[in-house]
Amino acid sequence: MKKAVFSFILFLITSSLFPQQSAQSYKFRVYLKDKGITEYKTLEPEKFLSKQAIDRKNRQGVTVNESDLPISADYFNLISLSGGKVVTHSKWFKTIVVQLSDSNQINNISDLSFVDSVKYVWKGPETREEIPLRPRLVSQDYSQKDTSDIMGFSKSHFDIHDATILYDYSFLGKGINIAVIDAGFTNVDVIPYFASSNIVEYKSFVPEGKLLVDSDHGTRVFSTISSIVPGKIMGSAPSANFYLFQSEEVASEFPVEEDYWVRAVEYSDSIGVDVINSSLGYNNFDDSQLNYTHKQLDGRSSLMSIAADLAYDKGMIIVTSAGNEGNKKWRKISVPGDAKNALTVGSVGTDSIISRFSSVGLTADNRIKPDIVSVGQRTITISHSGQITPAFGTSFSSPFVAGIIASLWSINPKLDRGELLKVIRESSDRYHNPDSIYGNGIPNVKIAMERVLSSLHLNDNGYVDDLLSISMVDKVGLNITLKDDKFNPSTYTLSIIDENLKLLSQQVFSDNVLNIILGDDLRIIENSIYLILNAPHIQRTIKLKM
Repeated sequence: MKKAVFSFILFLITSSLFPQQSAQSYKFRVYLKDKGITEYKTLEPEKFLSKQAIDRKNRQGVTVNESDLPISADYFNLISLSGGKVVTHSKWFKTIVVQLSDSNQINNISDLSFVDSVKYVWKGPETREEIPLRPRLVSQDYSQKDTSDIMGFSKSHFDIHDATILYDYSFLGKGINIAVIDAGFTNVDVIPYFASSNIVEYKSFVPEGKLLVDSDHGTRVFSTISSIVPGKIMGSAPSANFYLFQSEEVASEFPVEEDYWVRAVEYSDSIGVDVINSSLGYNNFDDSQLNYTHKQLDGRSSLMSIAADLAYDKGMIIVTSAGNEGNKKWRKISVPGDAKNALTVGSVGTDSIISRFSSVGLTADNRIKPDIVSVGQRTITISHSGQITPAFGTSFSSPFVAGIIASLWSINPKLDRGELLKVIRESSDRYHNPDSIYGNGIPNVKIAMERVLSSLHLNDNGYVDDLLSISMVDKVGLNITLKDDKFNPSTYTLSIIDENLKLLSQQVFSDNVLNIILGDDLRIIENSIYLILNAPHIQRTIKLKM
């Protein structure tokens, strides 16, 4: 049966305008009719998803379905035998991207019985022509001296969100898995400031991509979340677990980068990532006939935007930059910022005034975007040289917000992702009068924290889990017993706060049992208190009825 391959026709027209050069290569997105016969079953998710991923889906009430199943290996083999070099794929969209040295070879693949259609997504040199050398680290810093405040040069970033309270109670993302999908992370593995960051995995989804060399854009993005350098720079979730993924091809701009990004998102889902930051966006490409239009900013046209909403459906939160087109001809947000359930972040200065470059909404279907704003103007970051320097762009407002979300989620990891996003929006200063420039405005972390704490289960008869047990002693004291013997008791701390976020007590364990006599300020509380246990490997926040 003859197949309609409209994108291939577009490619042929484009090729006639740009004569083929020697060693030129092409990439096509191959849409499959189905996934073929596979050994995997939705009732056995442990065969293709990590335990961490399954646990997250269970917490978020997500059911494993057919879209989670891998594509049959037979399809990859048959496409390879037809002349295509497989460079990436998507199980959610049933696509396989192939690279060909001769564009006519796509006809052999298009004729395969399980292929629905093909789309041209890239052209360029067959192999990467040069690989840049790593830049050297330098010792010169943003300032020769530390600031007098522990938050360092980042203090103003926290202040506009009323977010220093995250550090007051050590809500810093512990136990939350964050993926940063970006263009590259030059020198992130050797910069001393990142020595304490818990980087679980590096992975490039770009063929011939050099994650630690290609770009320091991701290095700077990562630093806004992960840094913990008192007096200099502090990130918004330095205790989180980090996964650094490369999806941007720095030498060119083509839709195939959406395919790499989608694969990175799918992989994030499969290993149990909770929050994804993506400071990447697309509207124009090297081949202008592939460009997006404003009418396509509907959340349903771009592969990335659809994938962002699918990621949300799978139990994750995607935070994305709005784009830096506000003072350019395009002006609007870029994909995937038009996705319905992506949290799209614009930029303001520390004076809370919108940045001229910050991309604006609305979407094509008249939804509010950006969702919120944060500091993206003179944002304090760490560059490839190891220097602490300011940077500009929504690329840096987005990750700071992603870290805030991770830190709030660490208070109650069972909180539904939709409820958490609702809390963020409703805490923002323009929530009752949103617009296409600021969206809902600047989130207030203190307000959001109160909401997240109140969502915790109320324990009215003590508390017991695998880590500790808590019991009331004659209504005048608390007995807390550690059941975990992995670390010395002195590494565990306990903080008690009331419903107004006032610190009532802070204790360090000297042995496995901690007895606290409740003072008058605790005894008069009629409702509840919050106990925050911080251990080297875990954090627990417990709501206890008084």
